Amino acid sequence: MQLGLQGPNGTILFGALMASLLILVNARSIGEYLGIMDHPDTGRKRHEQVTPLVGGLAIMAGVGLWCAAALLWTDGLNRSVTLAVVLCGLGATLVGYADDQSSTSPSSRILSLFLLSSIAMVIDPSLIPVHLVWGSFDPTPLPQWLAFVFIAVAMAGYVNAVNMADGQNGVVTGMYVIWAACLLFATGGTTAAISQVLLETVLATFLFNMAGRVFLGDSGTYGVTFIFGILAIQAHNRWGVTAETITVWFFIPVMDCIRLMISRALQGQVPSAADRNHFHHRLQDRVGRSLGLAIYLGVVGASSVVASLFPHLALLCMVLLAAFYFSFAWLTAVDTEEELEFSAAGDEGKIVRFESKDKTAAKH
Repeated sequence: MQLGLQGPNGTILFGALMASLLILVNARSIGEYLGIMDHPDTGRKRHEQVTPLVGGLAIMAGVGLWCAAALLWTDGLNRSVTLAVVLCGLGATLVGYADDQSSTSPSSRILSLFLLSSIAMVIDPSLIPVHLVWGSFDPTPLPQWLAFVFIAVAMAGYVNAVNMADGQNGVVTGMYVIWAACLLFATGGTTAAISQVLLETVLATFLFNMAGRVFLGDSGTYGVTFIFGILAIQAHNRWGVTAETITVWFFIPVMDCIRLMISRALQGQVPSAADRNHFHHRLQDRVGRSLGLAIYLGVVGASSVVASLFPHLALLCMVLLAAFYFSFAWLTAVDTEEELEFSAAGDEGKIVRFESKDKTAAKH
């Protein structure tokens, strides 16, 4: 990893962290002012208290401050990718913020992500791959029009997948920490520099999220994930990180999204409907919340590190991830014909009881 930037980068990094911490420490008052507080209920929202949805805004504030300051004072900066990150990342944050305030339609959010992905590729044409780089196969050439469509669809799908995975404290913020560390190790220049500021801000947010003081909110899962998508594309196009390695990084949330959308459609449900059928819920049902989170992040972290350090093992990591994922996602499915009663500690110490034919019918 070689940052390759000249200028007051340490000072900018410190300022970015302070901006994030300022929002995290004052999360409740900021959330109330912006009208983005998540209220618990007797259904899928089982957290104990009203929680501000400003974790993502804290990360975006740090990244945005770093990008703005770096554009003014840092030499050796890739200005195109920095502009794409700050402008389109902010746009994705606003898309999520609108959904945090009042629910917007999934189709409008997907179309917005398509548009933002297209804008990012116009700002920085290097985001359009000439070919897909594989570690186990020959490169696959891509016509420019196909590459443009591929990136737009992949970005929208990836952001949506991570947003769907945000159903338990620590799941998405923990993956952010892992992905930022992998990008920092596997790349250099501006990509690594932005990954570094992401690492410090998402780590701070992870700690506050685990303490139950903030949630990411859709503004976070949309904006921050969009930035990770841009950096992953740069890692592939500019720094030669293989497609298999990137697939390993994002495998579980993306595969979970695909499985859920297919299973919901087969059951006659809306693919974007909320439920308690996510992968982290399956882990919770079998081993408990804390151990389930540790297993989830441990598997994502271990496979991502191995694939980053030893790219020739990425294909094997994908096979093992698939085996692990489907063993919990399918083999542990409960019998939907059996009447089950799910009991959980509810808000303010009360016991909230849910009766369903399927134990997976309620979402966190």
